[in-house]
Amino acid sequence: MTYTLAELPKSHVTVNGQPLPMLEWADRQLAPDDDVEMRLIQYGGVFSGLGKLLGSIFNFAFGWLMPKSGSQNFGSPEQGQRLETTSAKANQAKLGDVVPELAGRFRRFPDYLTPPRRRFVNWREQWLEFHACIGPGQYQINDADVKVGDTPFSALGADGSYAIYGPGADLSGTSTHEHWHTVAAVGGTSSGTAGLEMSTELANRENTQPASYSFDGNYIWRSSESEFPSGWGAGTLVSISLLLTYSVTREGTVLNIRNRFYGQFKHVMPLSGAEVTMRVGSGPAIALVVVASGLDAHGTGWIELRLQPSDTETPGTLGPWYNALEPGEYVLTFTLHPSRQWYVEQYSPHQIVVWRLLPNGLNDPAWLGFPSLTSSGAVVSYEGGTVYGEWSSEFVATPAKETTTALEIDFFFPNGLGYVRENGDVTEQGVGIEIQYRNADGGPRATISKWYENWTLDQIGVTEHISVPQMRPAVRVRRVGASATSTQVKDTIQWYGLKSRLRTRTSYPRWTTMAAKLRVGGRLGAQSENQINVVATRMLPVLQSDGTWSAPQPTRDISAFARYITSSIGYSDLNLDADELRRLDAIWKTRGETLDHVYDLTTAQDALKLAFRAGFSDLTVSHGLIRPVRDDVRTQFEQSYSTLNMTKPLRESVSPRKPMDPDGVEVEYIDAETWTSMTVKCLLPGDQGFKLEKLKLDGVTDRVRAWRIGMRRRREQAYRNREYSFGTEMDAFNSEYLSYVPLFDDEPGNAQMGLLIDIRPTTGGALLRISEPLRWVAGAPHSMGHRTPEGKFIGPFVASPGPDNYSIIADIPQPWPEVSLKQELPHIYFGLTADWIKPALITNIQARGTDATDVTAANYDVRVYADDNNNPPD
Repeated sequence: MTYTLAELPKSHVTVNGQPLPMLEWADRQLAPDDDVEMRLIQYGGVFSGLGKLLGSIFNFAFGWLMPKSGSQNFGSPEQGQRLETTSAKANQAKLGDVVPELAGRFRRFPDYLTPPRRRFVNWREQWLEFHACIGPGQYQINDADVKVGDTPFSALGADGSYAIYGPGADLSGTSTHEHWHTVAAVGGTSSGTAGLEMSTELANRENTQPASYSFDGNYIWRSSESEFPSGWGAGTLVSISLLLTYSVTREGTVLNIRNRFYGQFKHVMPLSGAEVTMRVGSGPAIALVVVASGLDAHGTGWIELRLQPSDTETPGTLGPWYNALEPGEYVLTFTLHPSRQWYVEQYSPHQIVVWRLLPNGLNDPAWLGFPSLTSSGAVVSYEGGTVYGEWSSEFVATPAKETTTALEIDFFFPNGLGYVRENGDVTEQGVGIEIQYRNADGGPRATISKWYENWTLDQIGVTEHISVPQMRPAVRVRRVGASATSTQVKDTIQWYGLKSRLRTRTSYPRWTTMAAKLRVGGRLGAQSENQINVVATRMLPVLQSDGTWSAPQPTRDISAFARYITSSIGYSDLNLDADELRRLDAIWKTRGETLDHVYDLTTAQDALKLAFRAGFSDLTVSHGLIRPVRDDVRTQFEQSYSTLNMTKPLRESVSPRKPMDPDGVEVEYIDAETWTSMTVKCLLPGDQGFKLEKLKLDGVTDRVRAWRIGMRRRREQAYRNREYSFGTEMDAFNSEYLSYVPLFDDEPGNAQMGLLIDIRPTTGGALLRISEPLRWVAGAPHSMGHRTPEGKFIGPFVASPGPDNYSIIADIPQPWPEVSLKQELPHIYFGLTADWIKPALITNIQARGTDATDVTAANYDVRVYADDNNNPPD
């Protein structure tokens, strides 16, 4: 028992239930009672296994598989999913799909390995970058063949760059290897905006007064059933009216008002000189001036007010309300002058923290806060300052079960950012944004505030990079600052994008990859952003004339990729018919017949069919070896079949021309100059081309070769229209698919057959004596041939009559056929030279049991090959 040490084991071996490594197979001694189990390993990849193909071998005693005759769709596999990478026009993500394989030279739109990442590197520059897969293995790629659409990267200058990385390269130094997940819900909207609009509404700043407020120092709470406006926040200015009960006394012309809340009066009253408005009960509002304030000996706060005279009053006089005011307790409302406001320092829906402002806009250091109380008559109203927009929806930044430590948030200003003055000058304008994130699985929110200022009417954008703890962030944003209503103010802001960085690979051991970076956003059409493509030539070992294989090099050879297909599913060179592959490789190279294609998911059988078809060849398996067979002009017959070795008589069927039959062929192929789908019509003289058979031809990228293959098909339609069928015992197993064979039958006017019973020298060659009488046609040329013990046909030779009707004289080269009773007597074939043989190509052999076969064949007509070396008409 012997075995071959393969690079990849084709089976998994266990001995007595324990795995046996491949390297120990040669040394392991087996005992008679050892339990050995061997299981075949299924190899995967873009080419699924040859199980369907090789499995058919076991349907015969000594068999081989042959493709269906007359197959019309040269490019479509029978099994597997076809994703049409060949005709792809854009980069795409093929999650969970196989990695396409490139054969020969072809244009490839690399598939995304990382999602395209957009980010603003400054106000006016947005860049797109991603990492993509060109394909397994290595490639030759010229700089001029790396393009965005039809434009080479080299023509983009500083607006684009790329880099090619071979299998196993370290990618940690390039940013394109990072996987940035883009949240689809953030970005362009159905209303046509580039992002989610960040705006403020009037309604979200107006305060609906609650049943009561609670005060304590600089804290104000609403009653629990309501909330402060969502548009309020840090920087919002409010006015506050608080009803308090005061004691009023009169001392001469001075009106003293004393606070009943011990020690708190100073906390709520303005300083000396401030203007206030006082309302006594439900009476009219009266403007007063604070003259002085302080504490008496008992610690009771007091304030001295003076009437603010109007234009119609005499300075220093008091109005009638003052004279009517008697000492006692009154509910007085003190409202700060509009120049005096409270500033919101902290905000939550039910509570705000405020500080009182001086006229100069600074915090009032003398204000000690509100007394601790709850009031049903207090009023807190919006006055101005910072306004906040509504919070956006909250978006989870990562896919399910993924976490991140980095976010990128993009904002876009579609109209620029600035203030247009009356003279047309653009001056500075600002707008704020508030970003909040929290762990989607639970936890408090973190807030990040950003302020943007610029003076441009150009579209601009900004990308914020935010580091976060490891989590699944839920993110929301809102605008800070009221949306402008004036056409002079340009401050529209949109939430343009949300991305999170996920786990990332830094190496792809088997694939050639590409890093691409483009400046977009006004510098490149959006329709081109996913049209990055390369024209690559696959690098593989090349078959040399001595049968060895070279080191990997750029190649379009059919043989090189056919070998790669078989090796990718675990086969070795021992599984290939090396002699036939080498013979055809020389023909393919001489004729310039190459394989140029991008394979998607398919079977190895269909992949090999497509590859060989580019060289006028078909796939077979002969005696366990994968073998290409080229359909070409034939001059030497192989095995012969006649009534002498047929178990079923030869039957001939003719397919007559029908009105609905095609009168031409139209071939569709991908042109290597334009990389677009092109067609070429293939017509014989007299064809009208009204009903064309459509052929999609993959693997061929030039018009001449596409036309030649199409003309081969058209000529098959016209001239290969006879089918033969017969039966033999085991003889047919000597033939191969497309074997060129002579067929003989004994119908009147056709060939005659007999057994050779004697052969001896004579004048003119050899005198052959035949077991059957022969019929000669006077004046017509005749031919003869004979069959070897292996079934091969020898001939034809010019035949002349012998001394009787059972003999032939022919100049037969040595060695002569042997007449011996130890073996079957040689078969002799004889007839008119013009039509004694039916030349045919074997198309199928089907075993019947272990000792019989059914055979089909098609007529051979040399006219089928007449355009193999011609060029299409202009």
